[in-house]
Amino acid sequence: MRLTHRLALAATFVGAAAFAQSGTGTAADPNPATRTPPPATTSTSPSSTTPSATETGKSAAAMSPAGVLSMLHQVNQDEIKLGRAAQSKAQNDKVKDFAKDMIDDHTALDKKITEFVQKDGKGKVTLSSSQIPASKRQEMKTMGEEAEHKLSSATGATFDRSYMSEMVKGHEAVLADLEAALPALKSQDKVHDLVSDARDKVKDHRDHAKDILKDLDRSTATGGSGTQGTGGSSTGTHDTTSPRSTTTPGSTTTPSTSGGTGR
Repeated sequence: MRLTHRLALAATFVGAAAFAQSGTGTAADPNPATRTPPPATTSTSPSSTTPSATETGKSAAAMSPAGVLSMLHQVNQDEIKLGRAAQSKAQNDKVKDFAKDMIDDHTALDKKITEFVQKDGKGKVTLSSSQIPASKRQEMKTMGEEAEHKLSSATGATFDRSYMSEMVKGHEAVLADLEAALPALKSQDKVHDLVSDARDKVKDHRDHAKDILKDLDRSTATGGSGTQGTGGSSTGTHDTTSPRSTTTPGSTTTPSTSGGTGR
């Protein structure tokens, strides 16, 4: 009996010690560790960093026909503006041609939109930035300002690559918006067709921009941009790989080649 009594007492002390340890452990170790860094901190940063993927789709899907067309109108204006800047600053012929396509295609698309609004959308559809949801409007403004800032200080090969990179990024964002907006426009045939055609054109632009960007990266990898990046110029476009540069030792002839044979 004494032995049993002692064992019982020992068990009681061990249990009390374990309880005391687990009590302090709970305060310092397991639960608070899980609770202290709550998922809220982790989840807030991704959502604030990524308001483009899901939220972009949501805001575009909720747009009225006037909102979608107003957004496209704004996109056209921005692309024409950047295209004009690229035509005067780009040194790669493919980049210059792409910039011209941006001016021509987005001017034509904008004409289609304004004609539709005047003829078919009388009284129902108006083009105005106020028709675009505030979050989308702010997103477009931020993207446009960032692109202009990057391109204003870039020159030579750096400008070419920055411009094409912005074209890929910008057209991908617009493409996502248009694809999100299209299902809600099915009941309005003319608007749906107009936006669907715009979506196809934007996709072509995005794919073309990706191809040119790959070409620029390839020429960089083969050493073509080493001289291109120095500021202005004609000393080193990718045209220096042409047979003339090996036949004619004088580097003074190379600038005349770089003007037109870049394609």
